[in-house]
Amino acid sequence: MPFSLPRFPRGRTAHIITVFAAVLAILLSGAVFLPIASGADEAAHYVYAAAVVRGQAGLLEPTLPARLANTHQFATCIAFQPDVTAACQGPLRIASTAETLSQTNAGLYNPVFYAWTGLGSLIVPTEYGLYLARALAAVVTALFLAWGLSFLWRTARSPLALLAASLFLTPMTLYVGMVLNPSAWEIATLFAATVAGFAVACAPRTTGWREEHALLLAASCVLVVTRGLSPLFLAVTAVALLLVAGPHRVRALLIDRRVWVIAGGIGAVTAFSVGWVLVHGTNYVGVEKPATLRDGINGIAVFYSNYHEQVTQMYGNLGWLDLRSPNILSTAWVLLLGGVLVLCFGLASRRARWAILLAFASATLIPGVLAGLQWSGYGWQGRYTMPLVAALLVIAALVVDAGPEANNPDASVRRVVGMLRWLLPAYFVTGATITAVRAAHRYLVGETAGFFASWQWSPPLAVPILGIVFFAGLLLLTATLTGPRSSNEGARLMAAPSRH
Repeated sequence: MPFSLPRFPRGRTAHIITVFAAVLAILLSGAVFLPIASGADEAAHYVYAAAVVRGQAGLLEPTLPARLANTHQFATCIAFQPDVTAACQGPLRIASTAETLSQTNAGLYNPVFYAWTGLGSLIVPTEYGLYLARALAAVVTALFLAWGLSFLWRTARSPLALLAASLFLTPMTLYVGMVLNPSAWEIATLFAATVAGFAVACAPRTTGWREEHALLLAASCVLVVTRGLSPLFLAVTAVALLLVAGPHRVRALLIDRRVWVIAGGIGAVTAFSVGWVLVHGTNYVGVEKPATLRDGINGIAVFYSNYHEQVTQMYGNLGWLDLRSPNILSTAWVLLLGGVLVLCFGLASRRARWAILLAFASATLIPGVLAGLQWSGYGWQGRYTMPLVAALLVIAALVVDAGPEANNPDASVRRVVGMLRWLLPAYFVTGATITAVRAAHRYLVGETAGFFASWQWSPPLAVPILGIVFFAGLLLLTATLTGPRSSNEGARLMAAPSRH
């Protein structure tokens, strides 16, 4: 099979850049606004990033300049104190650059994310370098979100796939992309890898190296080094995709040289990632490991006894899990997500339904089993589940998009999809707007203060400017992804999975 460099038509590249600019505007406006160390464990992530770029990977107690080690104090003054504004961080700044011993519960994590984001602490070797670290992380997050969303927009035969994908862009997904947290990379890359993986596994056979191959390889390689459980997430998603493809298509993939190149690259990076976890015990940092298997099994029940809190965190429990989105938004999210999944399940073929069930089981059971057996039922946060939710939504929607119903849906399906075309974008914008306003209010004046109370704190850039950038990005993203398509590559890429 001949190889050639990927060809990206001008329109395709322009669309990716447009979506990237929209997503990056949203993430960077939040990254500049949010106070230092206001994200959960963000101080620990920044300390570790600063340590990695200074040659201290794999250490829970690195030695750093005092201006960097002091970042923990910025978190202490606002975490779990919703009525304390970010003005409390003013007196915490110090001038010392003396080397001092610091601590980070992220010190055993895979160093790739931290080697990249830690460059911010080299350029600005103070607590303010965190803003640059956030920006560096946001660039990668925006790249894979934009590439995956654009690919869906250009290749799907119906609007259902992109509408379903919008449901994983919760305020929590956007928020972790604004602060320094590897969960953002994990969500973005598993989403992109699922989109590309479906095209590779389920499309008619093509020749040459294509966009979907490049996206699958890049997203998967970044994914598996992001967090300790990322290789597992990729593996279960790959099984679901192969189940959709079916035996005939799997046999074709096994003799496809492009697939072996992708598998080889992912396999080599995965070996490094798994090796790091095995050597450093990454997944047991800062949590209570059960003493016995019986205790671990009991921990599974502990996890599900509080599952409603997991759902709230998946949608939008920001800060140190002390800034909740309104319950009506998270409840509506569950209803919309469930409705879309039921619709897709009803329209899917029998084999595709098994793939949807596997993806659903992965998103609902893997977190509980791991949290119980590894962490006694505690320590798991909703954002850890979001990559699996993104994969579930993509698989469920694309198996319908690849079927005959995408070209000739009956009248009832057309009405439902037509309703979703305005309902889901409106819900996305409304949820992001309400959550952003509530977050700004919390840090500027305190959560229980009056809405028009005087601001007690100001971010590095003027709030009106950041607000304009945020809402411009939000509206541009919504308009770009819901607008009419000038061309559609779906017929080339998608073929109906056979019915058995």
